Amino acid sequence: MNNINDRRLVWDAHAGLFPSPEMDLNALDYWHLHGVNYLSINVGFDIMSKDQTFATLTSYRRWILDHGNRFVLANTFDDIKAAQQTQKMAISFDIEGMNALGDDVNMVEIYHTLGVRQMLFAYNLNNAAAGGCHDDNTGLTPFGFEVLKEMNRVGMIVDASHTSYKTSMDLIECSETPVVFSHSNPFSIWRHQRNIVDEQIQACAAKGGVIGLNGLGIFLGNNDISTETLLSHLTYLIDIAGPTHVGIGFDYMPDASVDLSSILSARPDFWPSGQQYETQNICHAGPSCIPDLVFGMQAYGLNEFEISGVLGNNFARVAKTCWVSET
Repeated sequence: MNNINDRRLVWDAHAGLFPSPEMDLNALDYWHLHGVNYLSINVGFDIMSKDQTFATLTSYRRWILDHGNRFVLANTFDDIKAAQQTQKMAISFDIEGMNALGDDVNMVEIYHTLGVRQMLFAYNLNNAAAGGCHDDNTGLTPFGFEVLKEMNRVGMIVDASHTSYKTSMDLIECSETPVVFSHSNPFSIWRHQRNIVDEQIQACAAKGGVIGLNGLGIFLGNNDISTETLLSHLTYLIDIAGPTHVGIGFDYMPDASVDLSSILSARPDFWPSGQQYETQNICHAGPSCIPDLVFGMQAYGLNEFEISGVLGNNFARVAKTCWVSET
């Protein structure tokens, strides 16, 4: 593990592993090797059916439990602390979009029981619950408000990444717990529809939420994952939201795990033209860049408390607020 992070909690709020029962989860060793203590893994997004999401979730859950010598399935925050103390990496699951519910709000509790601790409301396009960032700017539907209430009840983190402006603001205003943008960059630095404007950043922070730096090159710049560009997004978020409301959600995908370009080109509805999705060899910044980000934050004038917050304690604070204790 990377010594620079040994004393800090490092929390990556969203991995970009393509959700499939066929995924080789030995790829998770990459995060562990680079000092990540907690990682949220995507088990479904709106392109997939409820059955496909459920099959992926159950497959991933079994794999994590079968590899308890390296990983811990985190149901509570205490599980994350225990994993850190034993040099293991804690894992829980997230779902990107509400199509996984199949129009049934009762699925929220079922997913929670199986280890899903974070859900976002729409993946790029509008669905039965909410609006997506590449679609009409609609807010939460009556079903979406019902889902939000249920997520608050069972103890899931509410994620506004990939959603429309109106949906994100509805979530922030109406959620009983802080809302996060687990993997979203500032639109003011790079004008991409997947990025978020200052008003979203400020509203999220004002209600106690956290915005996670995304490491995909097309959301950072012209497929640019240089340390300078990463820091330009990170420091902008810090300036607008404050250092206690910024984290990391790299959306990292190991290069060998899947051909991203072929997936994106196959569904131009979800990944529309004019938004760089046609870029060949999309670059990914992941946890290996954390030491450079730490040095950059130090040079920017952040103190140890603030740096530790960005690396993990800020997202951990939200989890402790949102997650319902099992004890």
